[in-house]
Amino acid sequence: MESNNLYHHFLKYLFLGLGIIMLITCILSWFFPELFWVNGEKMEQSIVTTLVFGKMGIVCFTIFIAIKDKFVIVKLGGQNVTIKNGENERNINWMEVESLSLIQFVYPPLYKLKVKGDNIVYWFNTENEFIKASGFVKNLSDMGDLIQKKKRELGI
Repeated sequence: MESNNLYHHFLKYLFLGLGIIMLITCILSWFFPELFWVNGEKMEQSIVTTLVFGKMGIVCFTIFIAIKDKFVIVKLGGQNVTIKNGENERNINWMEVESLSLIQFVYPPLYKLKVKGDNIVYWFNTENEFIKASGFVKNLSDMGDLIQKKKRELGI
């Protein structure tokens, strides 16, 4: 079982896309404010609006830089876990997994994985099979079932 590639790329590049949209909006709101309508009226050139969109874009871009290397594709097997980060691929035994937990309030289900003796926390997703209630997520995918089974067996 392997992470879903579509959701992997969507979650990885979400903040980059938001940052680019905010920065483009920042530039357009300064040079072409008549393109924007607020409450039925054309917007006027405003340094406050430009700065707000610019700061939001920079914050989104900074978040992207901070978390882009955490997203990996994980392949789970009976005895091994394969972690793919770009061109790098790392095979570890289930016994080397220090912690594995579901991150709540993120859809589709997103897990964080920590390997013993490693300071890096990896984030990976599963398939889009889940139940959400009040923001909490219950993963219903086959990969989620395997994760729960291994966590019970190994006491992770």
